[in-house]
Amino acid sequence: MQIKVVKAPSMKEAMQQVKEELGPDAVILHTKKYREGGFLGYHSSEVVEVTAAIEEADARQEKKKAKQAPAGRPAKSIGMGSRLDVVSPAAPVLPNQVLSQYKTNGTEAGVRMAESPIPAPMFQQVQSTGQAGSSTQPSVPSADPVETAKQEEDVQVMEKSAAENVASNPEDTEKIQRLEDELAQMKAMLAQVMSKDQPKDQVSIQEALRRQEVEEDLLKDMAAQLPAGDTLLDSRDERAADVLAGYLGEAMNFSEGITLNKHGVRIVALIGATGVGKTTTLAKIAARFVLEKNIRAALITADTYRISAVEQLKTYSDIIGLPLEIVYSPDELKVAIHKHRDKDLILIDTAGRSQHNEYQMKELQDFLAVNSHIECHLVMSATTKSRDAADILEKFSVCEPDRVIFTKTDETSSVGLILNLLAQRDIALSFLTNGQSVPDDIVPATPVKLAELLLRE
Repeated sequence: MQIKVVKAPSMKEAMQQVKEELGPDAVILHTKKYREGGFLGYHSSEVVEVTAAIEEADARQEKKKAKQAPAGRPAKSIGMGSRLDVVSPAAPVLPNQVLSQYKTNGTEAGVRMAESPIPAPMFQQVQSTGQAGSSTQPSVPSADPVETAKQEEDVQVMEKSAAENVASNPEDTEKIQRLEDELAQMKAMLAQVMSKDQPKDQVSIQEALRRQEVEEDLLKDMAAQLPAGDTLLDSRDERAADVLAGYLGEAMNFSEGITLNKHGVRIVALIGATGVGKTTTLAKIAARFVLEKNIRAALITADTYRISAVEQLKTYSDIIGLPLEIVYSPDELKVAIHKHRDKDLILIDTAGRSQHNEYQMKELQDFLAVNSHIECHLVMSATTKSRDAADILEKFSVCEPDRVIFTKTDETSSVGLILNLLAQRDIALSFLTNGQSVPDDIVPATPVKLAELLLRE
């Protein structure tokens, strides 16, 4: 099988390049989009990467003959409710105990994979004798590279089979779902088997995420979504960030900061619990827009509970050269927004609120209700405990936040919370901050930036 990876500015150009280099019979194995170039996310360009493959002429001819031959026993399909649990490294099982299930419950490629000869070293058993008698304990040494390659090829055949079913039977969703579920399970299983052959001094992407306290369900999902073996790539490899970014781009939403309106003012309010760094973050955003993009902006603070917060923001506004309005009620906020309607950007700082205080949450809602165009960014600290973070996101949902900003990523040894909290949610990640310096320690959130953060040593 010949495999080719192409890069192009758009999917259309990438597909044309695949067709020219591999021909019309090429099979698409994997696609991803990411941005590259520029500086800190600025002036970067979008790149579409497509991994495609084409079987050698002899292999295609043999497969064609096999289809014309009398069919053997039909392979049964796995039911939608069926699951092949991928066992965590803490409780390993022999891979052939899992593969054997495909001999009666798999697709054609799955059956062939299960019935293929398994290298003896992979399933050697170590005999140990105890006081009560003898027992055997299975061990899983490194897999045969040739056999692993054959198994990966079978997974690719299954991907093609699923794609053909989608094209020919668009209404047969149940069958398509079964194929996708089985493929995902086999990919995750292959990743587990292959991980046994990892060098001791190498930290794979999967292990790096585990050290960042990313949930096991997400690790399994990543192993199922990425091409077999990608999750085992050394996290220090220059390709690792792009590989992980490809998964993050599918699992999460990113707004890459704040987008200004072509016409009219963009109004952004920062909300969140106490002590998460809203005022400093607002100053960083203001400084970047004013100093780097030379846009017209105004600052408004409703955080009148803390005198220090007003003084802090006033100091920043004087340094940057921006007008600052102090408001004590929703009516005053409405007047301040109207006063600066000629600006490109209005940034609003709000007082920290406890998610458990209903009165404070209602007061915050009243402030935000004065203008339906306010874009709300929920500011959260990366040092927050997982349960508290989930509670904050749920309770602040009454304010309908549009984005999430994570601060203090430099103050914690694990940032897996970000992925755990936002995976499969509609709300997007907008900024990441990693220090107190204004305006340096903030970057617009992109899949690549978050991947680099998750893979840091």
